[in-house]
Amino acid sequence: MIYSEKQYKELEEKLKKLQKENELKEKENKFLKQQNKQKDEVIHDLDRYNYRGQCESLKLENQELKKKLNKYEELLGIAKIKLEKNSSNSLKPSSTNGYKKVIQNNRVKSGKKPGREKGHKRSAPTVTKKPDEIIKVSKVATCTCGCKTVEQENVARDLISIKVITHTTQYVGIKTKCPCCNKEYLPKFPTNVNSIVNYDEEIKALIVYLNTYCNLPNQKVIELLGFLSDNQIKTCTGTVGNTVKSFSKKSKSIRKSLKSQILKEPVINEDETPISVNGKIMSTIGIFTKAISFLDAFANRKLESFEEMGILNKYIGTVCHDHNNIHRSFIQSKQAECNFHILRYCKAEYEVHKREIIKEFMNYLLELRDTVEEYKLQGKEKFEKEEYEKAREKYLSILEKWHQEHIKTSKQKPKYYESEKCLITRLKEYVEDHLRFTTDFRIDFTNNLAERGLRKIKTKLKIAGGFRNLNFAKYYCHAITIIDTCKKQKLNIKEKLIDIFKGKNLKGRKKYLHLIKRRASILRKALLFLSKTII
Repeated sequence: MIYSEKQYKELEEKLKKLQKENELKEKENKFLKQQNKQKDEVIHDLDRYNYRGQCESLKLENQELKKKLNKYEELLGIAKIKLEKNSSNSLKPSSTNGYKKVIQNNRVKSGKKPGREKGHKRSAPTVTKKPDEIIKVSKVATCTCGCKTVEQENVARDLISIKVITHTTQYVGIKTKCPCCNKEYLPKFPTNVNSIVNYDEEIKALIVYLNTYCNLPNQKVIELLGFLSDNQIKTCTGTVGNTVKSFSKKSKSIRKSLKSQILKEPVINEDETPISVNGKIMSTIGIFTKAISFLDAFANRKLESFEEMGILNKYIGTVCHDHNNIHRSFIQSKQAECNFHILRYCKAEYEVHKREIIKEFMNYLLELRDTVEEYKLQGKEKFEKEEYEKAREKYLSILEKWHQEHIKTSKQKPKYYESEKCLITRLKEYVEDHLRFTTDFRIDFTNNLAERGLRKIKTKLKIAGGFRNLNFAKYYCHAITIIDTCKKQKLNIKEKLIDIFKGKNLKGRKKYLHLIKRRASILRKALLFLSKTII
């Protein structure tokens, strides 16, 4: 074949291109061969130093580290939740708030002016009707304008002063001795004059009141008595403790009668608080009604302590408490739980998870409380059956919605939502106990009565730090029982304390028992006489 010049040139160009491509491919081939050699060396090193096994172990280690990281992330979330909790949304004491400004009261401002409203009774002190001394004061005869003033009415103002007068009665008698056996006999002193220096019932009552109800330490009580008497009354710390101890013994019969009165009440409030006794944690149990306070200290917070107290194991009515499972063992009584604690827990969960259904549940509980207050004003005593069933159904339906929302979000981090899950299960399990206040309007919405009753113990712990031993803790509780009950019943505390020290109630009881025994013996003799005459 004969090619033209053009074709020949085209073929030459194609040849050049193919040659260039061949050169490039040869270069690539060399490069690939070099890479292959390097890879063979790497494979040889991997086989030689067991890098493949190390890689697998590193992968397993990576998986374990990822699991640990997830755990620590959950713990970090739980720690954040705990940091957000304070005294307003949990059971934490106010001392743990630190410098945070916590809003304890969520009430809406009414817009009213501060002070006494119109129609309310004045709480200011009034002028005495029988003053010890009257001093007449000159009147303003002329006005600043020059006119003479006209008399209208008498105006009186009191200046009250205190005078403490110490009166010491000394009993003197002759000491005698038997000449035969050399026995010595002291003179016959009264029963309340046992030691060298004694104090009457008024001073003893003041010591008990200051040391227990006012939470003054023993040394401060001594200093105050010295200050009031111009250092004429000089006692020691042992006297203060012995006085409180003797008061506890003499008030035993009164406390027994208070127990029997509590057992007759239809509703009681109960709460416990830990106390420090010689460095060990023990417990104080308090039972309260609107007229009676009863406190006692025990070595622990177990069922044995409640049985030793001798009230809850015999009580038949309704007990309002803060979700203490020990009460479930007392089958004869009904249980009512404090709803204020529930509102606190709900508030804490809402601040963490921001669920609107929690707010709805809280608002519904407050609505039920308001309706109960309205019904009380109308003279009603409880919800009707139909109304209670409707309230219960709505309560459970809101809880079910909350539970469904919880399930959706809690699959990834279950520990992060653990407290919320516990709260939902508790609210579902104890529905009747939380709604008990609607079945009987004598039951309170909260357990505030018991919590206020135990504040004296908490104040004592803040001031003194704890008790010397369990017996002194019991003496303190016994004194608070008597004084707080007197205050609730609006009795004269001073008179009642003096009467207990004098033993008036005990003497009266002994006389009464003596009369019963005497009458019983007379009846027996009469029956014997009649039986003989009939025979």
